[in-house]
Amino acid sequence: MLRFGNDFLGRVRRAALFASLAFAPSAYAEGFVQVDDMASARALHGAAALPDGRVLVIGGIADFGNFVGIAELYDPATGGFTGTGLPNRGRMRPTTVPLADGRVFVYGGQGDGGYFSDAEIYNPATGQFTAAGSTSTVRYVVTAVLLADGKVLLAGGFNRETGPLSTAEIFDPATGQFTPTGSLSRPRIQVTAAVLLHDGRVLIAGGNNEEDGQLASAELYDPATGTFSLTGQMPEPRDNHDAIVLQDGRVLIVGGDFGVEDNGFPHYLAQSLLYDPASGQFAPTGSLAHPRDFPATAVLQDGRVLVAGGSHLSGNPGTVTVAEGELYDPATGTFSEAGSMVVPRDEPVAANLQDGSVLLVGGWAFAGDTVGDMPSAAAERYVPAVQDSIFENGFDGAPERR
Repeated sequence: MLRFGNDFLGRVRRAALFASLAFAPSAYAEGFVQVDDMASARALHGAAALPDGRVLVIGGIADFGNFVGIAELYDPATGGFTGTGLPNRGRMRPTTVPLADGRVFVYGGQGDGGYFSDAEIYNPATGQFTAAGSTSTVRYVVTAVLLADGKVLLAGGFNRETGPLSTAEIFDPATGQFTPTGSLSRPRIQVTAAVLLHDGRVLIAGGNNEEDGQLASAELYDPATGTFSLTGQMPEPRDNHDAIVLQDGRVLIVGGDFGVEDNGFPHYLAQSLLYDPASGQFAPTGSLAHPRDFPATAVLQDGRVLVAGGSHLSGNPGTVTVAEGELYDPATGTFSEAGSMVVPRDEPVAANLQDGSVLLVGGWAFAGDTVGDMPSAAAERYVPAVQDSIFENGFDGAPERR
């Protein structure tokens, strides 16, 4: 299923669920808490955490055919959004990668004029965007990963003239130049299921192309040789999923879909996988209680993984947005409930905040039976349970007096 081809199709949503987060005097309750809305509704957008703790939000669409041309900054100190410098163009599905020097690389996407091959860089010190060259070919929904040396790998993607791509390029922020590197074993369209391993290689798992459909294969890119090689295969093809590196170096593969059920909707994959870089193999781990595709994921400071949002078509008119969040515990290999989002959304974008919480911005939210799902300006944080020191010794973090 080439999901990007259906970006503008209306989907019927169930009513948004609203919840509140209560604070106990001595601890934060674990759950979702609403923050101020963005200035613009956004879906199919990008976000990147900055070194100073703020989060850049860029691109997307605010309505069908309305490409968002402004960028915003979320400030955890105020819980609100403010404007920043204007991007060079409005981009739907911009590839957004935080660079090692604190700047943010923004590439490609789609907007007025079609698909883009150009890049720009946001500098938080100046609040400005500057042009940063172009790839040799247009790469829409390209796989992008920041390498250990500070360069950015851009692999595969979709080109309107040639279809899915197997070629790859490297962007060097120091020179602003793109150079070719090795090619994937198969053309691959994959947005999120690519990660930098602890040893410096890149894992790219699953995805799709027009010839093979959805893919079960996975590949490793080795920056030392500039080549791709196949690694262990997933038990079944998987698309529209996410991959996230655990603290121990293994990779969790979660969510996604494969094929079509008898009811005509995708088969959503509840079973999650662990990839072990040492063995190069995938193995089953816990299962989602609420299967979904296009989830937002983030590793919490205690090593657990938050899985939030996403979609699940299951009937006519169908339920789409998955409201329930889940937590994966690597120690037990199981998922547990994490409460419901304040505003349930499909394809929200997650960013880790410095206080240990996770910001979830934008995405598709239910906007009424006659409209279906629409881009949302909503934002919220997932707050892990954090025990405060107050009442432990009678003082809020102060040494006990004797």
